[in-house]
Amino acid sequence: MTRVLSVAAVFAVALATSAKAQELPSVVDRVAAAWGRGDANGIVAFAARSGVSLDVDGDPVGPLGTRQAAAVLRRLFDNHETVNATTGRAKVVGGSPEKGFGEISWTARVRGTSIPERSSVFIALVREDDRWRITEIRVMR
Repeated sequence: MTRVLSVAAVFAVALATSAKAQELPSVVDRVAAAWGRGDANGIVAFAARSGVSLDVDGDPVGPLGTRQAAAVLRRLFDNHETVNATTGRAKVVGGSPEKGFGEISWTARVRGTSIPERSSVFIALVREDDRWRITEIRVMR
């Protein structure tokens, strides 16, 4: 009986670890959906307690609180019209606390123009209180 309980406990831990790893892509999908809508508040809802560092157009700032990070993202979205935002990779990289990253492929055009530009949005995340939180966002053109 003890052996069965030990095997069951190991199996439960393995499932819980697997569920954590599977959760990251879901979070990156939700951030990508908010990015596609230009929803700055929806993105910073995933911000880490310590804030979010941003690098938009080679101008790194932060870490910023949620209000300041949302303001920077709103300026970006006000100047660009999203054509498409799709999730790329999402990967847990380990560590303590656990860290991960995600990528978003963003196609947008500067408002008032017709030529779309493709960018990669890299998102660094950390697990806080059993939830994935964003620590950094980089927009690479």
